[in-house]
Amino acid sequence: MRINILVATLDQGIKSVPNILLPQRDDLQYIVSHQVTSKKYRKIPAALNRKDISVVQIEGRGLCRNRNNALALADGDIIILADDDVRYRDEYMENVKSAFNDDQDLSVACFKIATPPGEPEYKEYAHRPYLLDEEEHHYISTLEIVFRLDRIKEKGLYFDERFGLGSKLNSFGEESIFIHDCLKAGLRVKFIPQYIVEHPAVSTIRSFGRYEAVHNIFKGAYDARRYGWLAFPAAFYGTLKLWPQLRRSGKSPRDYLDERLRGAAYIFREKINPRPYS
Repeated sequence: MRINILVATLDQGIKSVPNILLPQRDDLQYIVSHQVTSKKYRKIPAALNRKDISVVQIEGRGLCRNRNNALALADGDIIILADDDVRYRDEYMENVKSAFNDDQDLSVACFKIATPPGEPEYKEYAHRPYLLDEEEHHYISTLEIVFRLDRIKEKGLYFDERFGLGSKLNSFGEESIFIHDCLKAGLRVKFIPQYIVEHPAVSTIRSFGRYEAVHNIFKGAYDARRYGWLAFPAAFYGTLKLWPQLRRSGKSPRDYLDERLRGAAYIFREKINPRPYS
């Protein structure tokens, strides 16, 4: 079983990539997609000159575009998604291999993120494994997602570039869309309460208030991706249902409605990105 770790990094973030590397393993290959916005960032650290590392540079911004670029170059059996500020252990790789070896029907696994010593848990996780569906799943971070490459490509799945950092409107939520697409395609998706990566206990999204615009816009866009045009009446219904809570929280119901409608309209207005592989 060959594992690819797909590392998405931007500009000077390439300097941090050597910090995530494990000692070379025969079953592990890193594919680094390096987005550059200026020529001054094109220098690649000498530490990345290893036979188990491939680096490709593309111009522009957009985290999902960056992940799709790495995905198009992947050739392993199992794919792990990474950023340039994470840490791995050999035992984490064994957790991944065991999970997929033990369940041949498993297409996508969502693991746990560990935090450095002295920091709180990254998030509250269930203590038991369970199959995810549209009704039962926790908020999933991209770093938790691992999948069989052949199953994803067979279904034509990839990251929707209308979501995530660097997109025109939605600065997060690409992982929720990806998991939704996996479930819609009929893939078996399972939460496994084991660690596969370490990352500091920091979350920009969790720092936002419940009814801040960034959440409301995403809600509208997410509904449009799931339900199509029904996202528009859903925005009106949701506003009426939440009206007392919105007023108590100091959020204007009119603004809330406008933000959800703007998110939904964005999905219909923006053309979806082409598949990153044939």
